[in-house]
Amino acid sequence: MLTDENVQVLRLVIAMVGAVSPNFRRVSLEVVDARKVHLWFLLAHDHSEDREEIDDIAFEFESLQDRGIELETTILVDARPVEQLALPGRVVFGRREATPSRA
Repeated sequence: MLTDENVQVLRLVIAMVGAVSPNFRRVSLEVVDARKVHLWFLLAHDHSEDREEIDDIAFEFESLQDRGIELETTILVDARPVEQLALPGRVVFGRREATPSRA
């Protein structure tokens, strides 16, 4: 249901405040069902500090729930254009990236 998804998006945005570094390329949220959520994080480079921040985001996100959920988190490290990666779910964060010009 869209209302449930909107609530989860708001919770994720709150959990991400102050945690997103310039290395974060995209974050999406997939509500699988009423009790299962999948968070997707796309990084430009693999950095332990960003992985720790993602763990903190997931912890904060879970703490904002009004009931227990099953949370899955996937971290992808990839430099390809975002359009080629087709991350599932609803985009919650996306950094501005230069698009290659076509001559």
